[in-house]
Amino acid sequence: MTRGFTGIRLLLVFVGVNTILFLMLVGSMVSVHPWLARVLPGQFGVGVNSSGYWVFFSLVLLVNAITVLLAGFALVFPALTNNAPVDERRLTRLLLNRSGINDEARASCLVTVREETTAFRQQVELGRVILLSGIVFLTLAFMAVSLSMAHAIPWGHMFESHGAAIANSTIGVDAIWRFTADQITGALLLGVPEIYHWHFIHLVNNINDPFYSTFVLAFRTMVGFVIVVVVLTLLRGGRGRVELPKSASAKPAPSGSA
Repeated sequence: MTRGFTGIRLLLVFVGVNTILFLMLVGSMVSVHPWLARVLPGQFGVGVNSSGYWVFFSLVLLVNAITVLLAGFALVFPALTNNAPVDERRLTRLLLNRSGINDEARASCLVTVREETTAFRQQVELGRVILLSGIVFLTLAFMAVSLSMAHAIPWGHMFESHGAAIANSTIGVDAIWRFTADQITGALLLGVPEIYHWHFIHLVNNINDPFYSTFVLAFRTMVGFVIVVVVLTLLRGGRGRVELPKSASAKPAPSGSA
């Protein structure tokens, strides 16, 4: 699969998802009774103070972030399975030890493998970049969902501090980004900050709000999983990177030849 074809397919998926979400928004806004009000919290009036629409926009950002991550996974998945190209080092060793293969055929085979391997590595590197970009995208979406939900449900208690629940109306942007930073460091450092009480803010999710607590768990799990995948692709990509013989004449002559 060429990179151009892969890029076109990913772009079509991205455009398709956003088109569906846009049609959902338009359908809700033109109706007498916005149907989004039946499934999302907040107010669905006119103007920028319609907290319900801000919740929808944050969810759109979240869906797009997940779409980007799925695209990245699709590109790096072959590197984590047996679909990777032939190992250059092993193939070179096998061909050099075969007396029945002439120099021209050997060189042609090695060049083909080199081109396939180069294309494969470029695809994996592109997927790795997309995954890292998706994590940034997902972090922004997590902050947007947290803030918009807190403003849409001001009487709720999504967070707590020192064992006491905090009203959503008191949560601002500063608290959200500090809370998000705590979740990221906790996911990347395997919970070490929680053990030693290293926090950007003494704010945690309220376990009495199972929906938001599950959302936080899913976010931390996704961040950790993506980092593990990126590390695995780096390890797999570093294997088999060898310098192939520059020319067939530089290869040793097969033993036993006349």
